[in-house]
Amino acid sequence: MALRLIHTADWHLGQTFFGYDREAEHEAFLGFLTNLLVERQTDVLLIAGDVFDVTNPSAGAQRRFYRFLREANRLNPGLQIVIIAGNHDSAIRLEAPNPLLEELNTSIVGIVGRTDSGEIDLGSLVVPLRNRAGEREALCLAVPFLRQGDYPAASEGEPDSYVAGIGRMYRRLYAYADAQRNPGEAIVALGHLHATGAELSEDDRSERAIMGGLESVSADTFDAGIAYTALGHIHKAQRIGGREAVRYAG
Repeated sequence: MALRLIHTADWHLGQTFFGYDREAEHEAFLGFLTNLLVERQTDVLLIAGDVFDVTNPSAGAQRRFYRFLREANRLNPGLQIVIIAGNHDSAIRLEAPNPLLEELNTSIVGIVGRTDSGEIDLGSLVVPLRNRAGEREALCLAVPFLRQGDYPAASEGEPDSYVAGIGRMYRRLYAYADAQRNPGEAIVALGHLHATGAELSEDDRSERAIMGGLESVSADTFDAGIAYTALGHIHKAQRIGGREAVRYAG
């Protein structure tokens, strides 16, 4: 059975432009997405960060988000939702309702967990993906927006840049998931980052261009064995590095 995914990102709920409240636009989008999930008989919805526009979103923006999760689940029995935090989100705030959202088959990864010994808890960043019948078909590398200190430390002789750290994170996480997967299961990745060569939307001031490419991550960061990489952060839908399976949703 093929796993049906929908990839979306960068909702920025609660956003206003020069005093213009985008509430009606967001409401229309979420209604459209809810209907699309039903129409496509979707197994998994991937949300690649920036659910909210600010780290302390309004009560209205939060209600809109949780109402969507409830309705999407009610109208799509068996739907699974996997969400990562973006740079606009409060990682801890986004993760806080996880014990309740588990009842809605929803997983949110906001922070990079650590073991008691201080090592990165790779298992906390891997989410099993199941079809509507509840059968496991893939593993998702659910990597939220990474800040300095979130990724593995460099070994002696390794570069210690931000981009190199992100590369180490995805390599180690892929190796971990590859060892855990069953025959025939795919690996899917989530990320919220600026990929090398990504084209910015015209006049979108909420996107932050990095001078000199110091924080631009190459498409080669994502192992060729990853079936699909769902990215967020850049607001223009596009494939990256000429790879069909590494994409921004827009």
